[in-house]
Amino acid sequence: MYSTRRVVVPATAGPRSEREDFLHLADKSDAMSDPEKDERRDEASGAGHAGPSPTRWFDAVDTRVLLVGTLLVGVAIGTVAVGGLSVLDDSPPDPEIESVEIVDSGCHEDVRAYSKSSSSGVWVGTINETSKHTEVSAQIRRTSPEDATVAEYRVHVETHNATIESDECPGQTRYRIEYDTPYPDAADALRTERYLDGELRGCGFSTSGPDAGCLQLREDRPVHYSNGTVTHESL
Repeated sequence: MYSTRRVVVPATAGPRSEREDFLHLADKSDAMSDPEKDERRDEASGAGHAGPSPTRWFDAVDTRVLLVGTLLVGVAIGTVAVGGLSVLDDSPPDPEIESVEIVDSGCHEDVRAYSKSSSSGVWVGTINETSKHTEVSAQIRRTSPEDATVAEYRVHVETHNATIESDECPGQTRYRIEYDTPYPDAADALRTERYLDGELRGCGFSTSGPDAGCLQLREDRPVHYSNGTVTHESL
């Protein structure tokens, strides 16, 4: 009885045949083929690649860019939503004291008469029974909302060094205040109240229709003068 045994002979590194040379050249030719053709072949076969494609553009966008864009959109929506107004809307400028001047001061009989009177943007006033060394300071502020129909302003003048010394004659001080009260676009009337040391001394206004409120203000807060009388100062 005979037994058979398969003998496997390992391949040797001998010279390649012509067919092997042909296959080797074909592989090198494929490796050096046009990359654009390879890309088209990948797209046709559905293979992914590192560059952006029409269906995967999101992967190429920096996450930080998306975050910043989202924040900007949120801020814009919030700006429009708050009160229905945008922060880009122009607000009326603030009022301003432009100048404070002591026109004349001294003993009562020595102070000269002053022909000019108060007008729009100018307040001329007199302080009686005061020191001839009296000084004044002024402030102004808007007391109404920016979108109010009647724009309201208050000018406050305060006196300093007003005490009369025992060896001093009763004095008089005449002052002149210049101020600016902007007329907001939303307003149809403007009122300016004038106070000296917290007491109402006058009220001026301009209007295209609505009541500016000066008459009611004078009725509620009559003008007090230094000689003790109570009256209303003409505008």
